[in-house]
Amino acid sequence: MRQANSTRPFQHAGAGRDYAQRRYRGFFQRLVAWREQRLAARLLAHPHAGCNGHIVDLPCGYGRFYPLLKQMNLKVSAMDQSQAMVDIYREHADFTAVDHAERADVLEPLPARASAATRALCVRLFQHLHHPELRIQALRTLGANRRQIVMTYYDDGSLHYWSKRLLMRLKGKKVRVKMIPRRDFESEVAQAGLRIVKRIKLFPGVHAQTWVLLAPA
Repeated sequence: MRQANSTRPFQHAGAGRDYAQRRYRGFFQRLVAWREQRLAARLLAHPHAGCNGHIVDLPCGYGRFYPLLKQMNLKVSAMDQSQAMVDIYREHADFTAVDHAERADVLEPLPARASAATRALCVRLFQHLHHPELRIQALRTLGANRRQIVMTYYDDGSLHYWSKRLLMRLKGKKVRVKMIPRRDFESEVAQAGLRIVKRIKLFPGVHAQTWVLLAPA
């Protein structure tokens, strides 16, 4: 199964721009976005002896974390399965010549221009990868060349998990996002040759999103 079968690819530019304009307009979503920025900054600031200042942002989306990455003086290789998102990313007013953005699939080796990066940022992808083999392959791609990874996944131990299951059952539909038991996630991380350095809940006990810092085992 390809990544496209597990995520929403935003193949049309209009869809990508509509998402960028609408996704974080509500109060709770603005709160979520604010908290995500804080956690990304916190984990990216973690000491990394091998850091060369080059980071892969995958999936980069429309560039929500680009300003933060530049504030941290990082060279950015922005990548996404959707060319529409890549095009939007390149349009950032402060997009610099040292950075680059291109289409890439997390289930395949990264393009050459990103291979030297010693860090990777991966936000809001793993809840759309419903099969362990896909998640393990994605972890191996992100962690290649001994990269440190800052990423998110949805843990199944929260109010968010049970409310989603109840809502979808009432609607007679399957849950679209994959919430992963902690033991399963830890096993997949180990199979990819990585270890968990730090784990932080977005909103403990309430929201399923969990931020983790991974390093080579």
